[in-house]
Amino acid sequence: MLDETAIQEILDVGLLRWPYFMLLKEGIQPAISDFTRTRNVRGQSVSGFADAKKVRKLLDGGATMKLSQLEDWHLPTRQLMDEIESRLPAELKAYIFYTPCDNTGMLPHRDPSHVLALQIAGAKEWRIYDAPDKVDSRGGLLPDLDADSHSHSFVMEPGDVLYLPHGIPHVATARTGTSLHLTLTITEPAPLELVESLMEGFGDEADRLDSLTSGISTEDKAEAVTSALLDHLDRVDPEALVNAAVMRMRNRRA
Repeated sequence: MLDETAIQEILDVGLLRWPYFMLLKEGIQPAISDFTRTRNVRGQSVSGFADAKKVRKLLDGGATMKLSQLEDWHLPTRQLMDEIESRLPAELKAYIFYTPCDNTGMLPHRDPSHVLALQIAGAKEWRIYDAPDKVDSRGGLLPDLDADSHSHSFVMEPGDVLYLPHGIPHVATARTGTSLHLTLTITEPAPLELVESLMEGFGDEADRLDSLTSGISTEDKAEAVTSALLDHLDRVDPEALVNAAVMRMRNRRA
């Protein structure tokens, strides 16, 4: 796992670039120019590179640094995700949250994906709000939520792992020093993604119909397509459809 020393080294190397990282404090992101700089890359000015001095100043002021898409650039995280993906029909993404003591990166919010959180260093207090009227599979910030109305509160320490089902509001605050934790989002195929995979599998049959229905009316073509699609649905293996949708999601990430 990435540790605090590795994160500081990544900052000093100077190759980290937005949006692979961002700064947040209570859900508010500073202007990108407040923590990045422009570098000369092969004769061209390229913006968005981490400015270590500016980043550390914001960290000193209580901001959280969020590192995104670790699967693209951190091999151990990629290997961990591969291991989990071999067991779950879902798409995974990885994030690191590096938060100074007694600070909160994001206000109470819901994630549209399931979450696995692994505490790497420091401690983080989690507050969970699982009242039925607050749980919703749609993600987003909850600015009107009373932060003290939580149903559960606990502190995660190094080695602790939290599973959080999608749609459950939560907020996390660093305690006892700087907190470092890894979040893996686990996204299952949504109905639309299943439909897209279904229609992708129907593509060969649609191509065949194109040649067979030449010269007939549009209404007759629609009837032929409907009949062929119903036949295709009768033959579809639900497990195979889920697997196809998951592979499309993972390939989209790549």
